[in-house]
This record gives sequence, structure tokens and C-alpha cells, in this order.
Amino acid sequence: MICPSCGALVSDGALSCPRCHEPLDVTQKLSLADATWCPGCGALVPPGADVCPKCGSDVRPSSSPAPVRRTRDISLPSIGDTGVIPVSEEETSVMTRIESAIPGADGSSTPTALGDRMPRTRAFALAATLAVAVVGGAALVITHPWDPDATSISAKTPADTSMQGFPGTVDSLTGQDESGDQVSAVEQVAQNMERFYRELGELSSRVDDSESELRDTGVSGDAEARAAGLENARAVAIDISNLIDDMSGTFDDTSPWADDMKNLNTLGNWLRNRSDALVEAWEISAASEDPSADSAEIISEVSSGRSFALLFAENYEDWAPSTD
Repeated sequence: MICPSCGALVSDGALSCPRCHEPLDVTQKLSLADATWCPGCGALVPPGADVCPKCGSDVRPSSSPAPVRRTRDISLPSIGDTGVIPVSEEETSVMTRIESAIPGADGSSTPTALGDRMPRTRAFALAATLAVAVVGGAALVITHPWDPDATSISAKTPADTSMQGFPGTVDSLTGQDESGDQVSAVEQVAQNMERFYRELGELSSRVDDSESELRDTGVSGDAEARAAGLENARAVAIDISNLIDDMSGTFDDTSPWADDMKNLNTLGNWLRNRSDALVEAWEISAASEDPSADSAEIISEVSSGRSFALLFAENYEDWAPSTD
């Protein structure tokens, strides 16, 4: 057969050209019993071929005989034979019967087997001791019996509350959920109204003192004294405004004490109007280079607040809050 690619002579039955390795598209039925394979590429070589049709390797059988694998004749016991086989000096690796030390499944529920799986008394005692220690320790950490105030969230630092409508300082805040000296809502309202009424009277007295000082020092004193009088009048005006802010919004119109609070607010407004006139008079006095010459203007300004002073004095006693 001639290779159609390179023109080389190819033996009949070859699958590819040994020169150019071009497939020859020849289908041939081979008997695998007599077939051999190329030791170089592993291709199937037809019987009688001396050259591999794929890679061209020499596949002729070697003249030397194939090596013979040595075997060892060992007598092994047959499966199921429970007899004892004697071991001679020529025999080795004889397998003997081995019995398992693990109990069978049939005896897993016997009293002995159940008893073997039960924990010992010592294990129970150790587990109970650890449980008590963990639970008890957690309870001590949470409750803090040695420090009852460890988890308290109440304020304990003294705070100055003089500007919040409460005179002096308080050491702690008392809530409704705490024990101790607690007052009801009605008692708290009564205390607040009495405090508002009392502070209005005290502020009115301070305004009286500032007005008396104006009529004396404000029209004849030196600049330093008049400046000090102005600062004092402004401080009184600030305290009056803070008290009015504290009273406002305390009760709504439907409250049983609405009328009393309305009267207290009216007294506060009269006192603030009088204080504003007094501050303006002190400002004229402090800015004047000759307060004696400007005394008429100073006294006239402070007199504009006298009507509010009369209204306050006429109604203060009658408008005392009824907290019974």
C-alpha cells in the first residue's frame, strides 16, 4: 500500500504511515489475543509487524526470555476452619483465629451493660458542685449584697438648684420607686405654690430696697456706687424672670389650682414690670456724669413703675394660695 500523503510504501493493514504518520483511514479487525502494543507510545500493533505504525518504534520481540516471577508456596487455612494448624519450621505467616473483645449487639441492653454506661457517683457530685458554684457566683455578681448601691442609677452628687426654682442644694433625687420620705402629688403641688408665693414676697422686698438705694445713692453717689446699684437691680430682675419661667406651664387650665396659679403669675408680671422700670432708672443714673442734675429724670423713670408696686401690695395678701 502507498501512503497518499508522502508516497511511502506502507504495509497492508497499517493504520498510519510510518514516515509521515498520516492516518490511512483503514479499518481492520484485529484479534486482541495475538495483538501487541508499542512500548514507546502504547499504540496497538498488528500481528507480525516489526515497526509501530504510529511512532515507528521497533516492536520486534527480544531474544531474551521474560523474567520469571518467584512465588512462595504457603499453606493457608481455609475459611471457616476452626481447627488448629500445626506450624512447622518451613511454614510462616499462619493466620490464627482472633476473637473480638467488644461485646455483641445482643447484650447491649443487659443490666451489666447498662450499669457500665451509667456515670459514677463521683461524677454526679462533681457536676452538682460546679452547678451550685456557677449559679451562686452569678447571683452574687448581679445582686452585689456587699454594695446595695452598686446598680443604683439615682443621682448622688450634690447639685446647686438655686437657679431651677429650688433654694440651696440637694444631695440626691428621690423617685417614686424609692422608699423614704415621699410626698404625694397633692402635697408636692402645695409645696410648690407656697414656695412661689414666698419667693414673690422676697423679691418684692429686694426691689423695694433697690428703689430706696436709687433715691439715695442713685442721685448723689459716685460712679462706682451707682454702677454697683445697677448690677444689683439687674440681678433682681433676672431672679424675677427665672421665677416666672418656673411657674409658667406648671398647671393647665383644667387644674384645680389654675386660679391660684393665674394669680401668682399676675403678681410675678407686676413685679417684673416694676423691676424693669427700676433697671432703666439705674441705667440713667450710672450713665449720668451729674446725677444730681439728672435726678428729676431718674426719679420720673422709677415712678413709672409705682402703679405696679401698688397693685402688687394690694393683692399679695389676698392672693395667698389655698392649698388645703
